[in-house]
Amino acid sequence: MSPISETLLCFDIGTRHTGVAISFAGSDMAVTKETINHTSLEELLEGITALMNLYHSNHCILGLPRLPTGIEGKQAAIVRTIGAKLAQKGQKVSYIDERYTTPRNSQYDGNAAAACTILNTFLDQNRNLT
Repeated sequence: MSPISETLLCFDIGTRHTGVAISFAGSDMAVTKETINHTSLEELLEGITALMNLYHSNHCILGLPRLPTGIEGKQAAIVRTIGAKLAQKGQKVSYIDERYTTPRNSQYDGNAAAACTILNTFLDQNRNLT
């Protein structure tokens, strides 16, 4: 299996806190980064854009929250709106089902840990595609 050839940033989008994970070009693993704390979608988009610029990434992975039935709910619509805005700015956007990725009773940042799990899922699914 070969590692992904580009730096990827992953976001587990929440209403106030968004977890972040990164996989650097040439790496085959994800690591957690800081959580973005925000009060609006605009503030979140600014935070995401700043990180994309900082790490010279043009591909972001967004966790897509589905209901246990697989149907997309209200939060998934918000994630897709953010994805569309990022795509308008020239970012490549991929979505990964994030059901059951948030750890329970963790001493670690659950948002960042969930983003790391989502990104590792993407890496596992796409290693042989690059």
